[in-house]
Amino acid sequence: MTYNVLYAFHERQGDTMLFMEERARAVREVVRACAPDVLGVTEAVYCGPGRGRLLRPDYATMFGMEYVHAGGFAGDWGNCLVSRYPIVHAECLPLGGGRHDVTSSALRATLDCGGREVHVDVVHPSPAIREAERVEAFVPLLSTLRRPYLMIGDLNALSDEDPYDHATLVAQLTGHVEQPEALATRMLERRLIATVRGRGLHDLAPPGRRYTLPTRLPRPHATQGARLRLDYIFASEEFRAERVEVIEDEATDRASDHYPLVADLVLEPT
Repeated sequence: MTYNVLYAFHERQGDTMLFMEERARAVREVVRACAPDVLGVTEAVYCGPGRGRLLRPDYATMFGMEYVHAGGFAGDWGNCLVSRYPIVHAECLPLGGGRHDVTSSALRATLDCGGREVHVDVVHPSPAIREAERVEAFVPLLSTLRRPYLMIGDLNALSDEDPYDHATLVAQLTGHVEQPEALATRMLERRLIATVRGRGLHDLAPPGRRYTLPTRLPRPHATQGARLRLDYIFASEEFRAERVEVIEDEATDRASDHYPLVADLVLEPT
């Protein structure tokens, strides 16, 4: 399961981060109902020691899952891996070309799944960079992956295999963002997802290539307006997908601006 939980259940009010208890309850309800074995959470923890802040919910207690590893960069929302399997190794890796203003994080971990190692990257590249920069940022990650392998997270990128068109995107963005035509053009560059697939990883797209953003959560000053599939699960050939689903219900519409993506996977024997 991959889930962008929107500022770890907080909202910004100037320089203040306000905890939104109702959203936290909704996320807990959603995750516990799905009962994933492996959960990648993006926008999971705020690491801002320079500003005297560290926001990290107790995900183990919240979701009833024993193993947790979280990481991020100063001033940025980081990722978290929550697992029913032991996390035997974890590290935080930079994405975004290393520039301070756009740096985002990837969390790389190895799980012990019944005596077999599974390697997982939880990713969330910056939405502020162009597609070429995003591809460049992922090259070190993709060139060093180990199989069996999963990449999960909010990639802030559109798939070249999904049916978007410029006019529709502009219409959906108009009134929500500045320069909707320029933003739509940039979004339609669509190189990152093809690059990830080019490493032999399967894009486990939900039926109908269902969008994951936005939900019905009221955020009049933050939504982009466009219906986008930004959250992905990629799997190496050692996995067989039996079900892939975007969870859309009353709880997910209260929880975050992203819908969670869930896949039932079978790890094939060696």
